[in-house]
Amino acid sequence: MGLIETWLVSEETGRPFHGCVRCRLPLLEIDRPWLVNKDYFRGECVLEYAVCQKCRGEVSAEIPEVTKAAVRQFLEAEIDWPARLAEHLGEGGEALRFSRCVSCLRPREDLDGFALSGLFDAEGHAVLGPLPLLLCRECYGRMTSLLCERSRGVWRRFLDENFEGPFDPDDLGIF
Repeated sequence: MGLIETWLVSEETGRPFHGCVRCRLPLLEIDRPWLVNKDYFRGECVLEYAVCQKCRGEVSAEIPEVTKAAVRQFLEAEIDWPARLAEHLGEGGEALRFSRCVSCLRPREDLDGFALSGLFDAEGHAVLGPLPLLLCRECYGRMTSLLCERSRGVWRRFLDENFEGPFDPDDLGIF
């Protein structure tokens, strides 16, 4: 297991994610890629999940285009993708993926909160490209501030339907 896969295992089990948080199907049996998201606050993982491509697409289809455009604009304007990809795909790049925020470049150890996202192929191997990445709490807060109320409702419903416990949706990442 590589460094990226080590970061993206379940904190609860210490093992790779087994099933999709939404449809509950075993990830290695659905023959589709999946996304892993983990949110940390003050050194503790406060939310983690894997979601299969089909379920992610269904939830994403509910998000209005205005929100998708705003998030794309943020990601294009706030992240130097050519520099990050060159750095991440070069020598030692795997270790850099989660060492600092992909946007503001603040080191992980200086952050009070951050989100990790990684894409896995159907066989369970990390896909290297724009993901995996670390986005600090401040940067994803700026990004999620662009969401319209309907999009916030989609995110709240996703949390309510798939997790126990009180969440402040504005404090957690969004896929």
